[in-house]
Amino acid sequence: MAKKPTRSEGVWGIDIGQFALKALRCTKVDDEIVADDFEYIEYSKILSQPEADRNQLIEEAISTFLERNDTTGDKIAITVPGQDGLTKFFKPPPSDIKKLPSIVEYEAQQQIPFDLTEVVWTYQKMSGSQQDGNLLGDAEVGLFAIKRDQLERSLNQFETHELELHGVQMAPLSIYNFVAYDLLEAERDPEEYDPDDPPASYVVISIGTETTDMVITNGHRVWPRSLPIGGNHFTRSLTRELKLTFAKAEHLKRNARKAEDPKQVFTAMRPVFNDMVTEVQRSISYFLGIDRKATIKGVMLLGNTVKLPGLTQYLAKNLGHDVIPFDGFKRLTGSEVVSSSSFKDNYLSFGATYGLCLQALGQADIKTNLVPKEMVTERLVRAKKPWALACVASLLLACSFHFFSTYRNWNSVRPDKVIGGVNWKTAEADVK
Repeated sequence: MAKKPTRSEGVWGIDIGQFALKALRCTKVDDEIVADDFEYIEYSKILSQPEADRNQLIEEAISTFLERNDTTGDKIAITVPGQDGLTKFFKPPPSDIKKLPSIVEYEAQQQIPFDLTEVVWTYQKMSGSQQDGNLLGDAEVGLFAIKRDQLERSLNQFETHELELHGVQMAPLSIYNFVAYDLLEAERDPEEYDPDDPPASYVVISIGTETTDMVITNGHRVWPRSLPIGGNHFTRSLTRELKLTFAKAEHLKRNARKAEDPKQVFTAMRPVFNDMVTEVQRSISYFLGIDRKATIKGVMLLGNTVKLPGLTQYLAKNLGHDVIPFDGFKRLTGSEVVSSSSFKDNYLSFGATYGLCLQALGQADIKTNLVPKEMVTERLVRAKKPWALACVASLLLACSFHFFSTYRNWNSVRPDKVIGGVNWKTAEADVK
């Protein structure tokens, strides 16, 4: 397929999932975020299948993406799975804002269960923190980290294609950025935020293939968690209970209502339904236990697994909270994308990529970036090399010009220079 024509510079948010590669390209026009392209590339096999070659499948998907799109001049940001990272929040003591970096470093040594040289970590003062001049009062700081070897696995998938990544963010935090900007903007006035009476929180559940990213947020503060359950657990339950191959079980899961005995299918998947409800309820209870002032307004479901027949109804019935339907992005424009049938079929899976684009365009609350510092430094050096070479060349040119200018002047009056049959040495002697 021929590459698409070059367009104005934009940003690509790329999410490599277990089932498909999702990519969204956005630009900022005035105060609007405009989606002008997207990709949803399914793998030939689910990455977690026993016989699947993970690296090869991802390589093929990225190659297909690059064949279809010219990314020249665009910024590219990717997500890393939430379960690969570490997220901690703490309240520093009231102090001068200039002392915050040293306080955070000490806290990182206490909170991160690895040597700091083995991880890439960063931090950010969260929304809703109280600050009076340089005095940091009632504040909350988010500490985010990921092991270097896990991060390198994600980066290597793109380095083989010589793609420079400008941003790396954990998937749950990208989801928070999208939810805070697109869905909760009207409820996020920092001037009216009262930590003693915070607005109600939403539980956002993004169900993936192997894991579920859960984000509880009121638009000012965020509490992410990764749950060890996803769409593939339903498939495995069917293979175990109905003695099917993985491929047949996956097909049956997607077409449960058309099965010869739908009741038998749902009965086989019921333990996973129960496990999911239990995990979500446990997480909500834990959150409410650590934040006594928080209240839950509703639950929002994301991810294509939500299309599983009966799942939304089961969660609505058993979670004890209203399930708020998510029918599209409110503030994302670009009719060619948002009106596309393929995008409509998969919009539930584009939350993380949308959040990446928002961050790259400067519209996100959480701005942390897990790109290793040494990689950023290397790029800065590489970017400045042409200028350094140009400066050296200019100096050499100036020195050369000065040398030849001086040589010309010297050459015109050197002792053995002959003019009119007489050299300078003889002429000088006669004058003396």
